[in-house]
Amino acid sequence: MPLIRRMPKRGFNNKQFANRYIPVNLDALNRFDDGATVDESALRNLGLARGTGRWIKILGTGELTRKLTVSAHAFSGSARSKIEKLGGACQVMKSPASARAEQTAKAAEVAQAAAAWKAAHPEKIVKAEKPAAAEKPAKGEKPAKSEKPPKGEKPAKGEKPAKSEKPADKPAE
Repeated sequence: MPLIRRMPKRGFNNKQFANRYIPVNLDALNRFDDGATVDESALRNLGLARGTGRWIKILGTGELTRKLTVSAHAFSGSARSKIEKLGGACQVMKSPASARAEQTAKAAEVAQAAAAWKAAHPEKIVKAEKPAAAEKPAKGEKPAKSEKPPKGEKPAKGEKPAKSEKPADKPAE
């Protein structure tokens, strides 16, 4: 057996984060009376929405013969057109995708309002100024050395004493 098949599989798996919809076909909705309102609880009571998924999606398979007001988390394009063609209505319930889209829209709205306020009140905005950068010497120039106190003077309290210079010429012995 190849080594890759004997190795344990690890890494990211989308199983716990996936949005699982329970599919319901249009022909199953013909069980309801004409003009009825179909929602999640009605679908689950009749056993049309079975499974462990949290959201319901209406699919366009089959023909719908009644005018219904359908409330679900998602609709396929063909299901929406068939329901509305008969004079019914499609109401989208909150699903994770619509909640995310709503949250993004709110964030954009807040950012737009903040930008408008900043444009209207420029005097109230205080920008932090950057400290002036130390000038760098031009290429080829050496930086100036710091000044040392003359010999014999003692440094102030808290400063380190300057290192004494070694005599250049040692007396010969």
